[in-house]
Amino acid sequence: MTEAEKEWGKLTWQEKRQRRFARWLQPAGVKFDNPAAEQLYQERVNRFIDAICLREGDRAPVILPVGTYPAYYAGSSLQAMMYDYDELRRVWYKFIGDFELDTFHGPALIHPGRFLEMVDTKTLKWPGHGLGDAVSIAQFVEAENMTASEYQDFIDDPLDFYLRCYLPRTWGVFTPFRKIGKHLSTHDVAHQILALAGDPEFAAAFETLKRAGEEHRKWRAVVMEISNKILAMGIPPIRGQMTSAPFDNIGDLLRGTREIAMDMYRRPDEIHRAMDKLAPMLVKRVLSQADATLCPMVFMPLHKGDDAFMSDQQFRTFYWPSFRWVMLQLIEEGLTPFLFAEGKYNNRLEVIRDLPKGSVIWHFDQTDMFRAKDVLGDVACIAGNVPASMLCTGAPEMVRENCLQLIERCGKGGGFILTGGAGIDKGDPENLRAMLAAAKECGAGNRRASLATA
Repeated sequence: MTEAEKEWGKLTWQEKRQRRFARWLQPAGVKFDNPAAEQLYQERVNRFIDAICLREGDRAPVILPVGTYPAYYAGSSLQAMMYDYDELRRVWYKFIGDFELDTFHGPALIHPGRFLEMVDTKTLKWPGHGLGDAVSIAQFVEAENMTASEYQDFIDDPLDFYLRCYLPRTWGVFTPFRKIGKHLSTHDVAHQILALAGDPEFAAAFETLKRAGEEHRKWRAVVMEISNKILAMGIPPIRGQMTSAPFDNIGDLLRGTREIAMDMYRRPDEIHRAMDKLAPMLVKRVLSQADATLCPMVFMPLHKGDDAFMSDQQFRTFYWPSFRWVMLQLIEEGLTPFLFAEGKYNNRLEVIRDLPKGSVIWHFDQTDMFRAKDVLGDVACIAGNVPASMLCTGAPEMVRENCLQLIERCGKGGGFILTGGAGIDKGDPENLRAMLAAAKECGAGNRRASLATA
């Protein structure tokens, strides 16, 4: 262990986080467009830090819930952005140039279409590949990628299972990996590699992977260019890395929704043992890259913990313990879990209080925000939840009034971020401007300026 590692290990989680916040606030190597952009960047980061730490800042920070909206705004399409990297640049540059944003993430979730075709992914549908050309949101495809009888294989050796079973089932290019022997020893691996090196299927697969890798590098270079431009303009990132709750990881990627629901009744012990195996792997992956990302937020979309999917007792038994353990490990290393609670968490609020004060952000989709403030307001920053339906079809004044009510009630005492319940892909841009204007209308103390001066 190095001296730096020893010193780091002696710090409290709050001290570790403060160091990560300082790095976020003063990003090394970033050349801002001008001094004003640098000042705006620091003001915006401080706004989010205040919210996370449950302090009242100059106003509530705003995250526009735009998803693939920049394509609609720029008169383009998701399909065009996935295949034309110049169009990807144009769309994003137009959007970030027309809105005065507190934060914005680059187009990293706009998947490169040619790459997806080359690897023959089975887990995604996109325009022209399972979806109509005009569709503006790609769709994840669930499947039973791990059978019930394979739980033990996964628990015994996750890497072996991913290589031989999961990858061949989810990416066509990895089909030849089914030929790899099960649970190989170190000696066996060397012989397997030598034997498979001359296999025509493997040779073709690796040639495809080479071409796909080259395409992915081209796409990644454009994404980094756009992201760096956003930074230079003084707009900070709000997402660093991404991971998931162990239950979601198994339910989404391996078993599928139907199967994991039945497993809670038929094979509960196997779910728990699989989550126990997976949870440290999720943490290690995040920590291995923690110093490579500027933002200390770890985004975690939560898919199967909402009120409608499982009972309160099932949430307490299957979902929360391993999920909480993962969060605590990340918090201990100075990272801030950014938890997107999809669906409704009205029945979960008392349970999810059980985390260190000011250590996470809870982004709510359809949860009662006023009740969330009452239950969580003294322990966690909350974010949300301007309805996507209102942003897509409502009028700007309706959006403004909704935002003002959220800020005044949920922003009282600090600890609130204004954002949507879910991302949008179309709608009146004036509705987004109304969100930004509402936050500015409520200054320090989160009261409307018109009321404060009355």
